[in-house]
Amino acid sequence: MLSPKNGRSTKERIIEAACKVFAEKGYRDATHAEICQCAQANVASINYHFVSKENLYRVVFEHLSQRVQQLYPLDGALPSSASSEEKLRAYIQAHLSRMFDPENLGDLHQIRWSEIFDSTGLLEDLLLTVIEKDRKIIQSILKEFLGSEAPEKELAWCEMSIIGQCVLATPGNKNSIPRKIFKLDKSSVADLTDHILAFSLAGIETVRQKITRQAGRSESDAG
Repeated sequence: MLSPKNGRSTKERIIEAACKVFAEKGYRDATHAEICQCAQANVASINYHFVSKENLYRVVFEHLSQRVQQLYPLDGALPSSASSEEKLRAYIQAHLSRMFDPENLGDLHQIRWSEIFDSTGLLEDLLLTVIEKDRKIIQSILKEFLGSEAPEKELAWCEMSIIGQCVLATPGNKNSIPRKIFKLDKSSVADLTDHILAFSLAGIETVRQKITRQAGRSESDAG
């Protein structure tokens, strides 16, 4: 149980408690009473600080989204002078590190999956903002490999392939199917990053060659 003696304000304690309750129970089954009990706060505190449970839910998502960006930025905080391969490696490693850190990010993963499979509609705009921000990073990296004029479909499908490899590796709990099949845990991140990077670089190069051939045929037809 969260203690009011640890120097955090009532508002901060409610946010932290709500992260756990929303992740475990989902938005619909989470109650003011349970959140406030976990936060050791008066049951009226949610309305006082956040006006409604809906607003608190959005604040929780924004809070957790900021946490993941601080812990594992997808750009790896690399300088713009970093090579394309270095940027892609940093992106993959950050993506995997996010998946393999349930202690800090388990609540965020639970809430996001809940919204994907049983959407409340309350976070749709926030989710889209986060997704578009993340997509800009990987799309920018892919354009360095494929060229700024690469077809949108090729960029999107390369993006999908890279992210798909990372997501499938999500360990989940000890009884999850990916963990049983692939036997992955936090210690796997470095080796898995190397594998996904090598696999993706080969695929990207194949796509680049296809784009080059198609461009050559187009020029030939035009001539």
